[in-house]
Amino acid sequence: MPAECAANPLQRSLADAIIRMVPMDELRILLACGAKVNEQVTQGLRPLHYAVWQNNEPAVQLLLVRNADINAIDEVGYSALHLAAEHGYNDLAKQLLDAGCKVDYREPTDDPYPRTTLCDEPLRLALRNRHYEVARLLLERGADPNKRYFFGSEINLATDVESLELLLKFGANTEARDRSGITPLMRAVRTNGSIDAVLLLLQYGADVNAMTDARNDYRTVLHYAVLSGNASLVNLLIKQGARVDIPAPLPEPDRPSPLDLAVLRGDPTLVRILLENGANVNRCSPIIGSPLHVACADNIPHRVEIMKVRFV
Repeated sequence: MPAECAANPLQRSLADAIIRMVPMDELRILLACGAKVNEQVTQGLRPLHYAVWQNNEPAVQLLLVRNADINAIDEVGYSALHLAAEHGYNDLAKQLLDAGCKVDYREPTDDPYPRTTLCDEPLRLALRNRHYEVARLLLERGADPNKRYFFGSEINLATDVESLELLLKFGANTEARDRSGITPLMRAVRTNGSIDAVLLLLQYGADVNAMTDARNDYRTVLHYAVLSGNASLVNLLIKQGARVDIPAPLPEPDRPSPLDLAVLRGDPTLVRILLENGANVNRCSPIIGSPLHVACADNIPHRVEIMKVRFV
């Protein structure tokens, strides 16, 4: 916590006493002598911020009884609940929520990727730090599982299966696009991540044939699975209904198909899987030609083996 002196020296003394976790009677004496429950200490921080930061439950209770402003935020937008969520203090988070604090602090906006100088929501802080109990508590108390940030919604920012599952259970949108136009399922397969994340998204109805826009070459989920080189993922997606060919017509028909990408990777296994599931070997792009044209390029690994697969 910042150490600058407050305008009222007793505020600094109160904050220091809270951090040192002195007996409650000492805090009561400071309050009786003129320290204020809701006066700033420094940079917008109130005594309640210090009590939560220090995980000082008795001090939190005392300040709440003395009518501390439970939703007060500091200069960067942190409330007491933000601190509890960031540090994983589940009991304190529950205490604050039971006392009536807000669960979301950003104002609603129609901007799909809003810019803001404020900090993230308590839910985002809990998930980022993998404090799943706190995250579940916040969701149970009404935290928005589809809150939007500059780089995407909550589900686009989730980095682990546990966070993903929590968000999905509480209504996160499986088709939310991040700032680059990628869905959670695309992200899960392109990073060659956990098959559990892919299965979870499919279980909650993620579109196995979702497609990006021109920024990402109109790629489908299957494109990203092929690029990951994971044959198991490719097989799984096809079994779940993924189309092996790009639906026509596209605004720009020269974009590569999943089969083109498998050939470019020099991966006979993926080529075989796609062909066995009906990929069009004669689809021709005005720029790169047919998959056979691609396979004949000098820099394609295993090109002889790939061409043999084509003609079996």
